Amino acid sequence: MKRKILFLFVVLAMLLSACGGQPAQDIDAIVQATFQALTAQAPAATPVAQTGSISGELSYPSEGIPPLLVVAFNTTTGHYYWVQTAQNQSTYQIDNLPVGKYTVFAYALPDGKLVGAYDQFYVCGLHQGCNDLSLIEVDVVAGAITPNINPGDWYGDPTQWPPMPNDPSIPNLGVGGESVGTGGIAGQLSYPSSFIPAMMVVAFDVNSQSYQYVLTNENSSTYQIDGLAPGTYFVVAYPSDNSSYPGGYSQAVPCGLLATCTDHNLIPVEVKSGEVAQGINPGDFYAPPGTFPAAPAP
Repeated sequence: MKRKILFLFVVLAMLLSACGGQPAQDIDAIVQATFQALTAQAPAATPVAQTGSISGELSYPSEGIPPLLVVAFNTTTGHYYWVQTAQNQSTYQIDNLPVGKYTVFAYALPDGKLVGAYDQFYVCGLHQGCNDLSLIEVDVVAGAITPNINPGDWYGDPTQWPPMPNDPSIPNLGVGGESVGTGGIAGQLSYPSSFIPAMMVVAFDVNSQSYQYVLTNENSSTYQIDGLAPGTYFVVAYPSDNSSYPGGYSQAVPCGLLATCTDHNLIPVEVKSGEVAQGINPGDFYAPPGTFPAAPAP
């Protein structure tokens, strides 16, 4: 930018010396034309993102909700995008969806034999008088989250819906040879006590309000969150018996959690397609209250 301004002054000086006694309005016109030429050479605006998200609530015809594979099928390309949820997780969100129309299903893991659909029967209220069983196509708009897409019709014939794609243990799912990659985050758990309580370990997307979590048992010393879309995350562990005192993966962790480690800022964790980020240990239970995000509703 400095070089452009210097160049502009050089051009003006040459014009002034060349124009001699020409009227001032002619010089003004030349200067204006020079500014217009520089403006025309300005770089083009950054393209607008062409992806959006789908979110909603989860249900199941039982007392609890099993782990689910929630899948959004693009009705034009046939490609599908998915997120895996934990036991009794009541919400979901699928990010990085190309703009278009989708149908949404929830498959009960591990085998996917029971399927919940987002269709007119669910929207009608799942009553006997609801006779329309057609699927609802969901519009995904660039830069927006399409909410309230709840795949809750578990009462239809599972054979009428698409089968669960591949094996959910495979990190990449796709159609036609094009995969939709996800990654994971893993690490060790600790607690300033003689035991490690059961925890909810949460990965918060730093660029949106979405998150995913995994529930661990008492004295579990490790965790792993799978099915994460490529991106950047903060990781926080919430003890089930006292979630108001969470442990974060902060700068204090690699510092050694010593009394001199006073930087409690969360460390951004990069998740790449097909890879698991290792050594992400949410062990900073010494940060001042309110330093880390509040525990999300499970």
